[in-house]
Amino acid sequence: MRAREHAMMPRPLELVTPRAMFRDRAAAGRALARLLGAYRGQPGVVVIGLARAGVPVAREVADHLRAPIGVVVAHKIGVPGIEEVALGAIAEGGHRVIADSIAWYVGVPPRIVDRLVDRERMELERRAATYRAGLPSLDLRGRTVIIVDDGMATGATMRAAIRSVRDRRPARIVVAVPVAAQTSAEEVRAEVDELVVVMTPPRFNTISASYAEYSPVSDDDVFALTGETARRVSLQVRDMSHQLGAALTRADAHERPVERTIGVPAFDATVAGELGVPRVRSATRWERARGVRGLVILGSGSGASRNSYIERYLAGRLRLSGYATLRVDLFTREEQHPDGLDDLRHAHVQRAAARLAGVCEWAEREGVAGAHRTILAGAGTGAAAVLLTAANRPGRTFAVAVRGALVGLARAAVPKITAPTLFIVGANEQPARPGYTDVFDRLQGTAVLVRVPRAGNSFEEPGALGSVAEHTVGWLDRLDARKRHADSSDA
Repeated sequence: MRAREHAMMPRPLELVTPRAMFRDRAAAGRALARLLGAYRGQPGVVVIGLARAGVPVAREVADHLRAPIGVVVAHKIGVPGIEEVALGAIAEGGHRVIADSIAWYVGVPPRIVDRLVDRERMELERRAATYRAGLPSLDLRGRTVIIVDDGMATGATMRAAIRSVRDRRPARIVVAVPVAAQTSAEEVRAEVDELVVVMTPPRFNTISASYAEYSPVSDDDVFALTGETARRVSLQVRDMSHQLGAALTRADAHERPVERTIGVPAFDATVAGELGVPRVRSATRWERARGVRGLVILGSGSGASRNSYIERYLAGRLRLSGYATLRVDLFTREEQHPDGLDDLRHAHVQRAAARLAGVCEWAEREGVAGAHRTILAGAGTGAAAVLLTAANRPGRTFAVAVRGALVGLARAAVPKITAPTLFIVGANEQPARPGYTDVFDRLQGTAVLVRVPRAGNSFEEPGALGSVAEHTVGWLDRLDARKRHADSSDA
């Protein structure tokens, strides 16, 4: 089982974009409806759309089959920072499905999975209460229920929905989707009476990439597609506000992307970055009172990208613990020289460090959330640039976290670093010239060295990324606790 999971897992995280297969959800629904023609006009057939994205597809299917339409509420739990990849899902009735292979490969600890489930349960309850109050209830007992969504990646959301529908005792459950990953399709097929899929591409990745047009679906859209008016939705939501309180925020606000792309003027170029601010409202009581705990700037050097799944997960995990994040590419595409000569690489690192310093100054000048406590992080040549930047900004960097063996490119500047420094290396990594051990020794007791078991220099082995993230967050939490203790003692 584990060997099969290992073989399949890197693909979902490569984020390969396939060719769009459908113009939009309506077109996908019509294509799906043609495969369900045997159910047209049959008594006892009900079409259930997964709210919200599956409802436009379900509407087309219901119209074609001349069947009533309803909704089931299931909410995806995305991998932190890579939300389009489902870590699991929850559904009405308290049902929970976790994609164990995803959690295993990334290395998401069970306590973090539980935290993500708790965070998303509020939105699930909000949606369920809204739809149940505003839509007529359909009796599914003894009927043929066709559950429709706009696609299946891991299948976790659909599996949670199946269990929720099964609680209502239908005679037969059919799952119908326009597109699905092959492995997920087989897993779902084993749980239902019939599975209907238009396409199962061999390199399927994300559902959105299968559509030329993939706009968000709102609560108002769901009511309109099921025959209710937006006015009725608003009245129902207003009537329930005293019970649901903060949970009754608009869904589009809840799901607004936590990162936005920006251009940062830095030294001799404008670098591209992704700025993200944590949802402080879902943090601990102390975090809500204090606000954002700091700004982690993750600098990607030559041969790397700010949009790699590793950088995205690290940023997502940091935001989950209350840190703002800024992922930046320190080199342009034309400047990528990962295997260049040493002198060229040193010049590259110097340029990257100057740009990173410019990013830090911009964040301070613009008052970016968390910039009062700047933390620098990087890997490869980006790690060397981080060390150089910290050395040139004494007293202005709260902490430094680097991974990989190329930190040796900055060894001459290391003695100037005053900030606490975390080195994370793979236990199977071969130290690069002149080696991280020399750099570590030069810090004279101000650094912590962590070796991740069974990991190489890229940390792509199963569980390695999660280990890097937990070591980083845990170390920052300890630094933060010491700082708060010192501040309270001074007061």
